Amino acid sequence: MTAEVLTESSADNACLNLEAATEHGSRQNQQSSRRGRVAEANWDLFRLFSSVARFGSVNRAARELGMSQPTLSRRLKELERHIGAPLFFRVSSGVKLTQEGEQLRLSAAAIVRSFELFQRDLSSRAGDRSFSIKISATEGLTKHWLLPRVNKLRALNDKISLEIFSTVLKQNLAASDLDFVIRMGHPGDNELVGRRVATVAFGLFASEAYLAEHPAPRSIADLDKHEIIGSSADFAGLQGERSGQMLLLTQFKAAGDARASLKVSIANHLSAATAGLGLAFLAVPFALAEGLVRVLPQESSLMDLWLLRRRESDLRKLTGQVRRLLETEFAASRAWFLGQQRPRRPLQRIA
Repeated sequence: MTAEVLTESSADNACLNLEAATEHGSRQNQQSSRRGRVAEANWDLFRLFSSVARFGSVNRAARELGMSQPTLSRRLKELERHIGAPLFFRVSSGVKLTQEGEQLRLSAAAIVRSFELFQRDLSSRAGDRSFSIKISATEGLTKHWLLPRVNKLRALNDKISLEIFSTVLKQNLAASDLDFVIRMGHPGDNELVGRRVATVAFGLFASEAYLAEHPAPRSIADLDKHEIIGSSADFAGLQGERSGQMLLLTQFKAAGDARASLKVSIANHLSAATAGLGLAFLAVPFALAEGLVRVLPQESSLMDLWLLRRRESDLRKLTGQVRRLLETEFAASRAWFLGQQRPRRPLQRIA
């Protein structure tokens, strides 16, 4: 086994190497600490520093920035504390950069340019979204009420971009980045705000072709003699707390469940009725617009119509204008949503 012997000369060298390593480590720590202090600095300080460096005067920079000279001087001293070095020294004409200040000016100029580009890009992107209006509504409401009002929405702003989503499903405004949801029945989500804008009448409808072969029912009891479009599951979204007390919808669902009814998605009930396939429970204004014939007109149910949005959407100016227009149009359409006729008996609410 060979023993390692440390001579006096090698010991001296080891001490020198240790001192050098210690000094190098100290410099690295100081640089790391300085970088840490810079990272902690408010990024706005670099913008203020760049302005002073450009004007060569704290007073002129303060006037340009719209702030007082003492406030700007205090912010500059804050940056110097973070940097750990003086950035300016005073001259008769104003201020002049120190060596550290000149180095920071070069770096800060790049930072400020990058941030300005970022702000312009963000403003452009945010501006594009601010002119985009996204609305979700049922297919019937979209076809017969919303689309006829697109030109009025376009007249609000020549930059407006409309996206309309037709669906019977309840959509999440946040996940879908929607601005508005026009929803029938209970408004649902607690995070949404809005108002009830109309009441929609519902009744039973069939096509003329179907009624030519199947005499119209004279009472609810006659429903079991007819082809029924849909089943109880289709109307789950229409049910409210008092749905079990509604004779029309309750009997209609019972008739559909008792027979071999045509089971299609609720979005296709109107199309199935138009094709002469049976009786359907439909919104009165949409069914009448499609040329269907109402049976048992004395029997009706009502459902509330809600215009909903997220509170955050109010920050967009155009969104507020669209909301006010839609509310005005809904108010003017209340008779239409009720089928433009007075019910023969008190109507029952679905929700």
